[in-house]
Amino acid sequence: MNKLIVVTLLIVITQNVFANDRSSSFYVMTSLGKSDFSDMTTESDISAAKANIVSNLNSQFKLQNPESELPGYSAALTADDDGTSISFGVGYIFHKYLSIEASYQYLGSVKVSGQISDEDNNQLDYTKSAVIGGFDLRTFLHTPSFKGFNAFINWGAILWSRESEIQYVFVDKEVTERFKDEGFEAVYGAGFQYLSNTGFGAMLTWEQYNIKQENLGVFKATLLYKFSLPI
Repeated sequence: MNKLIVVTLLIVITQNVFANDRSSSFYVMTSLGKSDFSDMTTESDISAAKANIVSNLNSQFKLQNPESELPGYSAALTADDDGTSISFGVGYIFHKYLSIEASYQYLGSVKVSGQISDEDNNQLDYTKSAVIGGFDLRTFLHTPSFKGFNAFINWGAILWSRESEIQYVFVDKEVTERFKDEGFEAVYGAGFQYLSNTGFGAMLTWEQYNIKQENLGVFKATLLYKFSLPI
């Protein structure tokens, strides 16, 4: 909540300071990018997945209870830690050096999957997948423009949600667990922008999200259109 108050106060202050600037205008944007979930699918995450499987071998599938080191069991899990991100939103340019933006971000999906086999080669298939998205609000600080080009940094916060599903399949038995969590975290980034005299523009941006103390990086390309306001 404190993060949201700080972001809101910053927007109000900047709006008052630059309210009379003749470059003020609204814009709309949409973007397509690549998400990197590598920090969210580390060895510790895969180890946790293995531990989850172990507990289900006994509780869900009534197999012989393996010990913590899985004697007689072998596990092979892999992580798919890249995804496609999509976003769309609106922004307001207070000044040629300062703007704000509100958008919805679909940050992609992540999956850990594989098998665990017992000493009789009975195999349990395991899949854990998650989809992450949310609404964010951020401030952009731009450098002076040169022939329509400028560099920028941005910072703000995202109200995110993550929908997860875990599926276990063993012989003719299947168990599926679904759950959802959400939070409010910081986001920041940097990039380059081109804005033409016609109002059309483009941006290349690297952004960093913090989801439950795990970093999620997104590289994206953005198209935007700035509306001309009457003076």
